[in-house]
Amino acid sequence: MTPLGAYAAALAGNFLLSLGFTLQKRHVRWLSARKRGEKTRRADVVGWLAGFTLMNIQPIFNYLALAALAPNVVAAVGGSNIVFTILLSRFMLHEHLKTSRIPWVVMMTAGLAWAGFLQQETTGLFNIQAFWTSFFIPTSVALLALLLVSRMGPNMTGVALGSVAGSLGGFMVLVIEALRRTEGTASLGWFLSPYLYVYLFCGIASFMIKQVAFERGNMNAVAPSFYGFLVIYPSIAAYFVSGLAFSLEQAGAFILIAVSIAMLAL
Repeated sequence: MTPLGAYAAALAGNFLLSLGFTLQKRHVRWLSARKRGEKTRRADVVGWLAGFTLMNIQPIFNYLALAALAPNVVAAVGGSNIVFTILLSRFMLHEHLKTSRIPWVVMMTAGLAWAGFLQQETTGLFNIQAFWTSFFIPTSVALLALLLVSRMGPNMTGVALGSVAGSLGGFMVLVIEALRRTEGTASLGWFLSPYLYVYLFCGIASFMIKQVAFERGNMNAVAPSFYGFLVIYPSIAAYFVSGLAFSLEQAGAFILIAVSIAMLAL
């Protein structure tokens, strides 16, 4: 696969992820319908399950993209999710984007394109200590955030839970890379590898934390935080885990993405 084809695959996968994210938000009411004394609607169950399916198809596209792109670039392309989500929310959730936020969407899109075209060569290195450190940081913060969630307001809850869910979700890119390096293509060896179970843990934990964020936090705080850390956390971790050389150009692109997401969250 060419770098351009890999970039297109990553974008396609992230569009499906955004579509799944939006479908889950639209139909999440069925999870707590009985608590409110309401009857569960079949349309909500089907819509939510469709979103769940699309979100779980997305890693296949990341796997394909990693054949020609470095992990931090694949992670950076994940920032396109917020653009896709804004567009899908406009048509599916009837949420309007304020005019003051449009410049930041444009800037973030520019940062994503910049990061994608300034790709770095992958290395043969894999720092196992850095990998496990990068895994335990968001896991520990997630436990702390869940313990304190009852003391936080909707905005802080959205930012805290969205951030840790995004970090764990983004870290899955590095777990896929670890599986690809140590076990190659899908085989029986995957079931004996600890990385497969780290991948499952990150996916399940990110999913569950995100549902709590949907229920307790504001969407305007959840989405930018989730997608922001989905990009930024694995992009930074990749420099340590995969031994990538530090690039000022890509650092500039990541900073542009981070600032844009922060302004969208505000």
